[in-house]
Amino acid sequence: MSGDISSFGKSIQNQIQPLYRNISSNETIPSSTIEVFVFELYSPYTNVFQNYASYEQEQLKNALDTVRFDTSDTPSSIQLLASSIPSVFSIANETVDRCKQLTNGRTIISLLNVLQTFFIEYIGELRRVVNNIRERHAKVLGNEDWELFRQTIRILEICGELILAYEQFESSLAQQMLQMINEWYSKTTKYKQHEDVFDLAIESFITNITSSDKYDFVAIVAGLENATYTLFPDIPKQLSKLSDECHRFSFDVVFLPIQSLLNGFWKLSVWASDNRGTIVADLPSLSFVPQENITKIGQYLLMLPQHFEPFNLQDNQQLGIAFKKGRLPFLEDKELFNDLTSCWLDSIAMATMRLCMEQTLQIQTLTATGLKQLLMDLRYLCSVLEDFGLKDVADFEDMIQLFAADETKFEELAREKPARMVTTIRTMRHL
Repeated sequence: MSGDISSFGKSIQNQIQPLYRNISSNETIPSSTIEVFVFELYSPYTNVFQNYASYEQEQLKNALDTVRFDTSDTPSSIQLLASSIPSVFSIANETVDRCKQLTNGRTIISLLNVLQTFFIEYIGELRRVVNNIRERHAKVLGNEDWELFRQTIRILEICGELILAYEQFESSLAQQMLQMINEWYSKTTKYKQHEDVFDLAIESFITNITSSDKYDFVAIVAGLENATYTLFPDIPKQLSKLSDECHRFSFDVVFLPIQSLLNGFWKLSVWASDNRGTIVADLPSLSFVPQENITKIGQYLLMLPQHFEPFNLQDNQQLGIAFKKGRLPFLEDKELFNDLTSCWLDSIAMATMRLCMEQTLQIQTLTATGLKQLLMDLRYLCSVLEDFGLKDVADFEDMIQLFAADETKFEELAREKPARMVTTIRTMRHL
């Protein structure tokens, strides 16, 4: 329809142009008549302009339905996630091109909300697939599985690829919008200079039926000069949520084996038992060794760096981008984001320390023998965490000091230690 009306309109314009541009002719057509004629000629466009967003929303929904996202096989699902990114942004670019072709870009403002909805639905599909993959492996989470960890790293890379593709799309669209408004103003100025009543009437028609978008367009173009402005305000939050979930999945694959070893630590019978006998109970702490689960945790932590080698890759831009948008559990400071390995090691180590403290402070009964074993376990784990490079172990050391102190020293330490920790340990030790 666009081509037919445009061709017909241009033919009519060429026929009547001598009449409205020849001011010496007695047959000059008034500009008001030309405008009425143009409005009638292009009236079929009115519905297209006014309902353009609805048409495109349906078009985008149908296009998204054709994109395949997952299968019952994890590697194939991850491959489909990766291939969906160029497909989806090709659809989005085609939508922008169609808007420029059919409406000269005048409906781009209403199209922004449509594109935002499209991207939100797409990100929702990605989150659904990642959740499906997680549920598929739910039974093995808690067991050491480095192949699954490598697969979660690939998911994080895909997350970074998506963020990069989105930022490039938004930047390109912003440049196109700036170009559009410059072209509109230059066309209007050109038509006025050449007293081209017919083309001015077309511009008047377009302006009339898109008047509700005009203020928004000018405001958005002005906003684009601000580096923090975004055409799609809800998308960054959705991308961050996706990145958070992907990081959590990857984190859980690594941390849940540690959690499995620590779960129930507070319920171990050794804390309440004196069945070693008084002779053993009176032996110095050096006679005790860390329990098996604690040494397993230490060994597991110390071998983590070799599994985090992909984070050391200088050219792995995608992982860095995903990390900046997302959040690793127990990691408050992102200043070292260029050293992703350190960030991951800190996150796992901090989670281990917090869980160990949580489990320890739930112990109900603690005998003299149990206390010596507990101190051996805690000191061993603390030394591993320090060797691991964890800097923030102050709370853990506070807890060890309170367990190790005699009653007099305990009261001195209590004045400068966290009150809740002091009360819990005092009760546990019957001081």
